Amino acid sequence: MGSEFGYFLDIIPPEMYSRTKATICRYIAIFEPVEFFVGNEFCVDDYHFLLFFGNAPGMKINDVEYRAKKGDVVVIRPWDKIYGIPGESEEYGKFLHIAVKKELFQKIADEIAGGKTFEFRKIHGRCSNQLLYLIGCYQQEMMNYGEAFPQMILSLSTQIVFQLIRDLNADHKKAKDRTVEDSPYIRKAINLMQQYYATNISIKDISDLIYLSPYHFKRIFKEYTGQTPHSYLTNIRLEKAKGLLEKNEHSIEETARLCGFVNSSHFAVVFKRYTKMSPTEYRKIYARG
Repeated sequence: MGSEFGYFLDIIPPEMYSRTKATICRYIAIFEPVEFFVGNEFCVDDYHFLLFFGNAPGMKINDVEYRAKKGDVVVIRPWDKIYGIPGESEEYGKFLHIAVKKELFQKIADEIAGGKTFEFRKIHGRCSNQLLYLIGCYQQEMMNYGEAFPQMILSLSTQIVFQLIRDLNADHKKAKDRTVEDSPYIRKAINLMQQYYATNISIKDISDLIYLSPYHFKRIFKEYTGQTPHSYLTNIRLEKAKGLLEKNEHSIEETARLCGFVNSSHFAVVFKRYTKMSPTEYRKIYARG
């Protein structure tokens, strides 16, 4: 672990840290633990943020109990006492742990407060897609270049901290109220699918074009649409194929090609999986005239 966050070695058991993926620079550290640290109370020297991607054990912050769920973000301040509550279930989801140096956080907090004393509106809020995007950019930069470009690292670290504060100070919609229109990334992805469905465009191609990592793209796409990107794109192709089959102007092979399927065999397999009938059967039933 980098010396900037070395005090964490006194908190996290060595065997736990050895299995934790960490991306660390002089300003922030992003940890991807494989398990939760429960059963012990501890304090931290800097600002720490927890982002939850699934179920999590309960926690107490300054003796106040919090129950985090998927999509939540929680801040732990330098003076806070945190305690992970042991639970019966060990089936917890993934989470990220972001540590931010006090000096950087205070500089940004002072700017946001505009000369007044900065205070979080709440310490338990919702994680935004913009925050996940910035985290992905930071991890990609560190993986490709390390700290070879200090200004880039400072810029990304600063943006992440700003977004963390905004997320905790924002009034977010409930996840069930979110629509595609709420996310420019999802809108653009769907537009790309509708425009290029007839080509061999891949999910990675789409995630690259909207500047999201494939992992984050797949996660937020399903959150907003209820479907995986692959399933959504397949449904677009199938609906286009149904329209061509109903017009009865093209062969099965041509229909497959015009709708972006690898070949007529692949088209037939996918079509039957989704519609419970073959393209030929569908055409016989629904063809016009």
